[in-house]
Amino acid sequence: MSEDFLTERRRERMRRALENRTRRLTILLEDIYDPLNASAVLRTCDGLGIQDIHIAENRHAFHAHSKVAGRAAAWLTIHRYCSGYTNTKTDFRIKPEGVQSSTAEAFAALKNAGYTILATSPRGQSTPLKNLDMSKKYAIALGSEHWGLSDWAIENADATVALPMLGFTESYNISVTAAMVLFYLAERLRSENSDWKLSAIESQEIWREWSRFKK
Repeated sequence: MSEDFLTERRRERMRRALENRTRRLTILLEDIYDPLNASAVLRTCDGLGIQDIHIAENRHAFHAHSKVAGRAAAWLTIHRYCSGYTNTKTDFRIKPEGVQSSTAEAFAALKNAGYTILATSPRGQSTPLKNLDMSKKYAIALGSEHWGLSDWAIENADATVALPMLGFTESYNISVTAAMVLFYLAERLRSENSDWKLSAIESQEIWREWSRFKK
């Protein structure tokens, strides 16, 4: 769609959204198999101005539920890594072992882009979110609904973070974890770092992508 077909109301809404987009925070989803959870994470990222989503498909293909995600995916830049995906049905209850090829591919791309990778896991010693240096770029890695992140992802991340659990359950739902972590870090980022916005070139590229959507 040509930009000429955009209404002024749509242009203004896109300008406001673009002004609040950032690439200093991103999410990496590893082997998410529930479309509802996947979609909820996409909506959270769009709502908080997180532009990029990275998806590692090792055992499970990533699918979003349109009724939950709305059109969030259309406004996000989604990076998929599937070098290790075999398109064979695997019981999600079986814990993955060894190197996760698609995750390793995603880690390499994120580190090459300057991100510090944070594994979300209740296991082991974790770094409090309040202690993170917001001058850095962070990629928050979240794992499958049953096992969480693979052992390989946890062992190769730069640090581990966890949310406090004050009740009897051991962990939050993945979409809740994403929302809580991203909201807290996005608030800190915008208040502590003046260099959180997109560059002029990035803004222009995303504007061209967004201009394809009429409604």
